[in-house]
Order: sequence, then structure tokens, then C-alpha cells
Amino acid sequence: MNTCTSIRLAGLLPLALTGILVTACGATSTSTRGSGSGSQPASGGSGSGSSSGNGVLDGIGHPVSICSLLPVTTVASVSGEPLTVAQEQDTLSYKIYSCDYTSADGTSGLTVSVLAMDAAAGFQGDIDANKALSGATPYQPISGLGDKAFSSISGVEALFGNVSVTVSDLQSTSASETLIRDLQPKL
Repeated sequence: MNTCTSIRLAGLLPLALTGILVTACGATSTSTRGSGSGSQPASGGSGSGSSSGNGVLDGIGHPVSICSLLPVTTVASVSGEPLTVAQEQDTLSYKIYSCDYTSADGTSGLTVSVLAMDAAAGFQGDIDANKALSGATPYQPISGLGDKAFSSISGVEALFGNVSVTVSDLQSTSASETLIRDLQPKL
């Protein structure tokens, strides 16, 4: 396993913890798989919708394609990384929509993810998980980005109502913030 793969796996830790938290909180195992291109506007990100009757708050109400909303050329330009490949990595049962952006040779890359199911609880879970890390600064709050935001060793995460947007494996906090600001209005 190369260093880039290790960093990418570490960046997925907050998303994995969110999935575990959602499962532990009693979410049912049924899921509704929507069809759509992701080009329709968001419901405002207010978190007022609910997902298929299971009581879990859904902040978007439709599937999205992160790779389409943030093309690899845009991400490469903002990040300064030599990115040329974009691949969707969605987990529809948890309403996690992700795009992995990598260089052609796989030596650099980052992930942009949106959590649209019970994201407020997931956001707090990610803060708690970062607090549990020893030997590192667990997280730094960021003001002026969404309702709440923080940066950590794995990236930047921002909460907008009940939708969280995360940029993982990008060293630049300001570039991560720019990508989140570019993506959020398109959801």
C-alpha cells in the first residue's frame, strides 16, 4: 500500500464513522435508490425533508453526481494538483455521494464527499472522532463556512443544514474551502 492510498483511506475515516453512527442510531437497512442526474436544485439544505419514512433526516432529497457538479478540470485548477481522473464512489444506502479525483499515475488525489442523511449527527461524530486522535491537533473550527465547519488531519468538513460536504486528502485548507463553496450551491 503506497502513501497516497494510506492517506486516502485515512480521509475516508470520517465517512466510515458516519456510516457506523447512522447504523448504530437505529436506521433501517432499507434504502431508496433514486434516479436522477443530480442537476436539479437542492431543497435548500434545511434538513426539513425525510428519507422514505424511516425518520432519518435527508438534507437533499435526490441523488447527486459530485464528479459532474465539480469537473476534474475545476478541482485540478483549484487544488493545484495534476488531477485528470474523476470516479464516482457513492454509497446510496447512506446517501453518501463521493468523487475520487486522481492523477493519471495515481500518485496524487483527493476526495470530495456529500453526506445527505442525518449529516448533523455525522458531523458531530466526526468532531468526536477527531478529538479522540492522540498526538495530533484534533481539529480546528473554521468560521464563515456553512453553519459549522472544521479542518482536521483528514481534510475540511462543513455542515449546511443537514448536509455535510467534505474535502479529504488536500493539504490546502483554503483550496478545500473553495471547493466546498463551489459545490454547495449546486446541490
